[in-house]
Amino acid sequence: MNLKALMCCVEVARQGSFTKAAQSLHIAQPALSMAVTRLEEELGVTLFNRAARKITVTAEGKSFLARVEVALLELDMARQELRDLSHLQRGEIRLGVPPMYGINYIPQVLNAFGKIYPGIVMTVVEGSADDISQRLENRDIDVALLESRRVASGWDSVVLGTDEMVMCMNEDHPLAREAFIEASRLQDEKMVLFDQTFLQRHMFDAFCEAAGTRYRIALQSNFVSLVIQATLDGMGASTLLRSIQHSVPGLQGIPFKPAQVMSFSLCWRADEYLSVANRRFVEFAQTTGFFGQDPA
Repeated sequence: MNLKALMCCVEVARQGSFTKAAQSLHIAQPALSMAVTRLEEELGVTLFNRAARKITVTAEGKSFLARVEVALLELDMARQELRDLSHLQRGEIRLGVPPMYGINYIPQVLNAFGKIYPGIVMTVVEGSADDISQRLENRDIDVALLESRRVASGWDSVVLGTDEMVMCMNEDHPLAREAFIEASRLQDEKMVLFDQTFLQRHMFDAFCEAAGTRYRIALQSNFVSLVIQATLDGMGASTLLRSIQHSVPGLQGIPFKPAQVMSFSLCWRADEYLSVANRRFVEFAQTTGFFGQDPA
């Protein structure tokens, strides 16, 4: 049974098209079609319905290809393990990070890790927590840094540290000299907020709703730098991590009462092989002490 033919069949099932599958695998479509046909002849069954405009998988094909996909994944993991035996002279870490966490912590960790393991390629993608979670599920990344409440039950994870969400404003803001902020003080307050893809927005909304407080939105965005600059410009107050507030001159940070604490976790898919490079990165991130400390 030809391995390449098996890979072709799995990709046709994923794409629902011989043309798209050939493009994805970077081979000619006639060669792909021939490989699939020969495998069907070898098996004595039809794997794909070709009559409709969109290629569909037959009942026999679904049963067969489900097992093939698992076998191919296991084979890829076996290859990965062999590559890892090169004592981390090479390898890759694919890390997903929400924008708020990537500003201070991640650059320090990657820089320190890269000095010890210069042969490892580090690929970092940024996105919302939902986007990063989906990328991890789809195996587009190996490890994700998420707030602990966003870690799915089917993942393995380690907690790296904590940070605090504080109310931030410029030095001239009326609340800039307060010792703490209770929800009742925020009635009709102009706010510069992250959109609903950020956990901070959900935490802040819950904080206000519990007290029946209604604030005013001056600006909402998923652009971290914009939120910071708008806060400095006096458009309104915002919710940022304490570590970020400490790193921005002129930005005042007042704790909420009760305190709004967030924790960071590195997570990965459970029951699947995690490469030596990624395991070493997880161990390194746990022991460096960057997380939960003031980076300023």
